[in-house]
Amino acid sequence: MTGDVLGIETPEAETDGRHVRGDRTRQALLEAAFGEIYEHGFQAASLSEIVARAGCTKGSLYHHFSDKHALGLAAADEFIGAYIKDVWVAPLTATDDPLSAIRTIIEHHAHGEIGIDPRRGCPFQNLTQEMAGIDAGFQELFVTLFASLRGAVAQALAKGQKTGTVRPDIDPLCVATLIAASHQGVASMIKATQDLEVGHAAATAFFDYLESLRP
Repeated sequence: MTGDVLGIETPEAETDGRHVRGDRTRQALLEAAFGEIYEHGFQAASLSEIVARAGCTKGSLYHHFSDKHALGLAAADEFIGAYIKDVWVAPLTATDDPLSAIRTIIEHHAHGEIGIDPRRGCPFQNLTQEMAGIDAGFQELFVTLFASLRGAVAQALAKGQKTGTVRPDIDPLCVATLIAASHQGVASMIKATQDLEVGHAAATAFFDYLESLRP
C-alpha cells in the first residue's frame, strides 16, 4: 500500500502541504502589512507589528519578501488592485448604463458602505499622498492602478455611447480622468475636515454632472 493510503505523507504530499502553508503565511503577511500601512503609513509601518499581526516570524517574512519595500508594494498591489477590480471594474464591465453604475459606486462611498471609515481616508489616496514623488517603485504602481481605474471608466463610457446611454460628443478618457480625480479629491476633503457631509454635498453636485452626460 502507498503512504497516502496509510495516512503517511509522501514527499509529494509534504511538498504540497508546505506550499499551502507558505501561501497562507504570505497572504497573512500581505493582510497584516496592508492594515499596518493604512493605520500608520508605509514609512512608519513596523515590521515587528506586521509579523505579530500575521502570526509568523521575521524569518517567514524574509522568505517571502526581500524587505519592507517589497512587502509594501505587494500588499498595495494586492488589496488596492482588488478594490479597483471589485468596486469599479466589475460593475462597470457588466453594465450598458455606466452613468447609473458610477452613481451607485459613489453612493456606496458617500454612505460609508465600502468597508472603511471615510474619515480615515481612502487607503489608495493616503498612500499616494505619502509616497508619490519620493519612491519610484510606488510611483510605478500608482500609475498602473490609476490606469486600471481610469481605463475601466473610459471603456464603460465608450460602451455607453454605443448603447445610447452616454452622450456621443464627450471624450470618454477625459471624463474618466475627471471622475477619478474628483473621487480622490472628495476623499481628501472628508479626511481633512472629518465631515461626512462634505462627501454628501459633493455627491449631489457630482450626480447632476453625471446626468448632464446623458443624451
